[in-house]
Amino acid sequence: MKKILILLLMLLISGQTVFAAQKTPIKIVPAENISTCYDEIQTGDKLLFQVKNDVYVDKQLIFKKGANVIGYVNFFCENGWGYDNAEITLNKFQLRNNEGKIVTINSEVTINGFEMLKTKGARFAQFFNYIGVVFRGKEIDIKHGVDNPEFVIWYY
Repeated sequence: MKKILILLLMLLISGQTVFAAQKTPIKIVPAENISTCYDEIQTGDKLLFQVKNDVYVDKQLIFKKGANVIGYVNFFCENGWGYDNAEITLNKFQLRNNEGKIVTINSEVTINGFEMLKTKGARFAQFFNYIGVVFRGKEIDIKHGVDNPEFVIWYY
């Protein structure tokens, strides 16, 4: 009886390992300015990203570095008073694979105004941005080519 339980436990553990190995991370970076400062973002909008590095699955190139990725805004919340930071959630992404076919990836990415402060340059002025969040939540203000946030979507 013990041998059967041990065997079943080993199969269960190995099955989870195989399933987890099938998820492939794709690092993406914004390919345009993303800002909530001027009330330009709405649910349903498309945001443009690019694949940061070549993505391989089983030693086969699936997505090339620099491939355009379109992310669809699923949720948007403006900033408010006292730690109420702006937030954008994307849950659907589309990009072309190495064969030129459009691939849809359902993976969630949340962009938070306070978290984006970490991607800004280490400047003395950043001190005031962190202090100011007590009074007014932070906007999302990603400047393409200046700020370097990086997000991960999961390809199955």
